[in-house]
Amino acid sequence: MFEFFLVLTGSLLLVMVLALLLWRPVINHFFDRFVKIIMRDPYPENLFEMYNVISKVGLQNLVESDIRGSSGEILRRPFGTSKQFSNWDKLVLNTVYFLRKPVVEAVGIDTKVTIGPKAKRPLEINTPIMVAGMGYGWGLSLPAKIALAKGADFMKTASNTGAGPFLPEERKHTKRLIVQYHRGNWGKEEEVLRQADAVEIQLGYGAYGTAPILHRHEEFSPELRDYMKLEPGQDLLEEAALLGVEDEGELKEVVNYLRRVTNGAPVGIKMAATGALEKELAVCASAGIDFLSIAGAEAGIAYGPGITADDCGLPTLPALCRTVKFLQAQGLTEYISVIISGGLYTPGQFLKALALGADAVAIGTILIMVMAHTQTTKVLPWEPPTELVYETGKRRKNFSVEQGAQSVANFLQSCNAELEIGMRNLGKTSLKELSLEDLAALTSEMAEMSGAELALFPPAGIGG
Repeated sequence: MFEFFLVLTGSLLLVMVLALLLWRPVINHFFDRFVKIIMRDPYPENLFEMYNVISKVGLQNLVESDIRGSSGEILRRPFGTSKQFSNWDKLVLNTVYFLRKPVVEAVGIDTKVTIGPKAKRPLEINTPIMVAGMGYGWGLSLPAKIALAKGADFMKTASNTGAGPFLPEERKHTKRLIVQYHRGNWGKEEEVLRQADAVEIQLGYGAYGTAPILHRHEEFSPELRDYMKLEPGQDLLEEAALLGVEDEGELKEVVNYLRRVTNGAPVGIKMAATGALEKELAVCASAGIDFLSIAGAEAGIAYGPGITADDCGLPTLPALCRTVKFLQAQGLTEYISVIISGGLYTPGQFLKALALGADAVAIGTILIMVMAHTQTTKVLPWEPPTELVYETGKRRKNFSVEQGAQSVANFLQSCNAELEIGMRNLGKTSLKELSLEDLAALTSEMAEMSGAELALFPPAGIGG
């Protein structure tokens, strides 16, 4: 038998060698012709002109222009911008040796966080990493929302309803649920609000700003229509502004109402960062809120136009620095917690954000990828992962809740463990101890923006 396989293998190799020898002249002939055409044809008729166009315009811009040209409608890009506005790599963590002692393994690291410490019922979480607001329906599917809730609950951190309808199933699988009080007219009944562990008043998105969002009925799944008891042909609209809120006085009334209905749960505001950030923050702070959820320009969204994702809003890193400096100047850091989101993917970025003054980070896009994990083989290479986890996805029924939840739990657990390692390097045992002294800036611009010491040169009077 062995000899048979040896002969068979040798025969196959011989056939392959002969095929290569016979085909080589043919391949060489066509390759030579192609090269000569590229080298001789004038640009107007040369295929190489596409390289010049792609280099000039960019592949993404070229493809999206064709999509616009085909549909004539607003671009509906998933996950927000592809631009990396915030250069987290220009900040590094300060490992210590004798300045402070590194923290040994025998000493525990406290990663617990309190959102709204002055609230009657503060939100307590065991890790500073939270699930960002991602709604059911025009975004994630019901199984995907349940997987996120279960994964978050494993790490005793918070989930967020997003702007979709309230899901009793989501509430069932997590003990820490932030209910979003959004710009639509659904999911805001008092019986819903009473189930909130915190309420997030949503004024805008990082990848969409304050533009109104029309959710068209033809894009709804039958399950979503039944869930929300929608009439045939009924659309849903997220208004440009929060209904009934025209000024800071009316905003304060809403905050007091929500605090009363929830029996003292933390009430905060979610907003996209802007160049006029401090003026907007002053209005929010005057309403007596318990937390700020700031979304940078890198934040994602289920689907959104390129102009709001690429060209509107302030990037995450400067948005965080400016928010923290504002609260410090107003003496509000002990009263208002800061949750930052937008383009945050790694434990290193999380820890840098915390050292800059954030109390927690909210992540979305990276969790969707993690949640899909090896299940993406059910759709790749012919369809993107959104077909598996979005409500409108053709393969959403193939998604496994348990696998997704375990992947989310594993990711959060892994990230939190790395945060602890980072803390040991810094010589800190609690997130409350983090400060700008734990960071060093690698450019003068980053040093000025963040307040971290510039590390390229020794401090004045040291080292000559």
